Amino acid sequence: MSRLQKFIEDQLLLAEYKYDESVKQWTGWLPRFQGVYSQGKNIEIVRNELAEILEEQIFISVKDRKPIKGFSLKLSVNA
Repeated sequence: MSRLQKFIEDQLLLAEYKYDESVKQWTGWLPRFQGVYSQGKNIEIVRNELAEILEEQIFISVKDRKPIKGFSLKLSVNA
């Protein structure tokens, strides 16, 4: 398992889930990461979507050279 995968798995352990009776679906979010939120018919779907959204947010942060809460990454550029 890569460091990135481990980081995502660790963050998913902190996910919060709630069943929304009004729409008959589960919602889930990662409190440490703004905008990492999902909704689906079961927790497994929500968890998988949370992982994808967090991974995308990490890639965007790396591209934009912005810090990622709890994760450090050293990039090297080979010419």
